[in-house]
Amino acid sequence: MDDGRAHICSIGIDRPAEAAMAFLASPQDLSLWAVGMGETTVHPDGAIEGAIPGTSQPIWARIDPDRNRATIHYHLGPDRDSLVPRIMVRVVPGHALEADPRSCVVSLVAWRLETMDDARWETLKAGHESEIRVIKRLIESAPRP
Repeated sequence: MDDGRAHICSIGIDRPAEAAMAFLASPQDLSLWAVGMGETTVHPDGAIEGAIPGTSQPIWARIDPDRNRATIHYHLGPDRDSLVPRIMVRVVPGHALEADPRSCVVSLVAWRLETMDDARWETLKAGHESEIRVIKRLIESAPRP
């Protein structure tokens, strides 16, 4: 069932789950794939400051990884004091899916704000569909350890 409150997209990645988690938990790498953040500045306290492309509205983020559960929550908001967990990544190791243990599946989940009109929601979903492919390309193109 899809009542329009959340969107999920997933992609297989030819790298171990640990590599995907490390990349997706890195504040420095966020601007490489999160187009909605624009160019970012990582502050010493871990807060990430960006500007929404096209509008230049400020957007802030904080990355909250849980390596035991292989999840990462991205807390977002218009300023550093009003961040809410709206985006989540789940990294499933290949062996859990009876696949190559040196692979994984990355799922990107977004929750819709009540104030988002349909056009903004559709733009966010399309952006995530594009971002998941960029994530795959960046992780797979990184040098293997």
